Amino acid sequence: MLARSYLYVPGDNSKLLIKAEDSSADALILDLEDSVKPDRKTVAEDLVRRFLMQTKKDQVQIRIEPTRLGALGDLVNHERVSKIVLPKVASVKEIEEFNKINESNKPLRILIESPQALERISAIAQAKNVRSLGIGELDFFSGISLSKEVHSDLKSAIRSKLVLTSAAYDLNPPVAPVSTNYKDSSTFSNESQEFLTWGYWGRACIHPAQVEIANEVFCISPELLSEAREVLELLNNSKQGATTDKEGKMIDLAHIRWARRILEL
Repeated sequence: MLARSYLYVPGDNSKLLIKAEDSSADALILDLEDSVKPDRKTVAEDLVRRFLMQTKKDQVQIRIEPTRLGALGDLVNHERVSKIVLPKVASVKEIEEFNKINESNKPLRILIESPQALERISAIAQAKNVRSLGIGELDFFSGISLSKEVHSDLKSAIRSKLVLTSAAYDLNPPVAPVSTNYKDSSTFSNESQEFLTWGYWGRACIHPAQVEIANEVFCISPELLSEAREVLELLNNSKQGATTDKEGKMIDLAHIRWARRILEL
């Protein structure tokens, strides 16, 4: 089952690590990258090691610091780590370098954070162990926009590119990016709904207040599950490639693909 919410937890903050154990987030992302200052990297790595020895969470992910691969082999391959979030990827080369220490072939979520990465996204999506994509919007847009506001058309073009690439190469749906304004719950909810209609599933959170909203938005309702099961049943029982539902609407093989995706989430 794909997570609905991913809560980032700074790896060097012992208090937040303790609180994270009781979080309602479907997945935790223990951050060793941007939220940790350079002189605190080793402290964060040791605290994360200690956390992994004690946690009972099923989905614990790590966002690694790319410049410290040589020190992270045990964390990458730890049995309690379910996935690696790989930031600042600009080409397949970075993924290949990382996989040298990824002896357990942990699945990867690649963060697209630069125009160079977007230009090479097809190759990145096909690289070994890549299972999903995400976008680091703060890094991405800071490198291309001279305005404080990024035009909505530009955002839409880049965000939709991740959805189409993920579908083309049979990856999991991309994870929606963080919102730094954790006090504006209304905007966070509306944005999450928009990401859902684009084809994203789940959202990265930086504050516990955002977690419940993400869990609510990225949730398959009982009615939708029932509709998906009905579609499969109708077409399985039909002697033709198409049939009609109880409302008289035509359903065919395209609806089977939709129903199966719903049931697999």
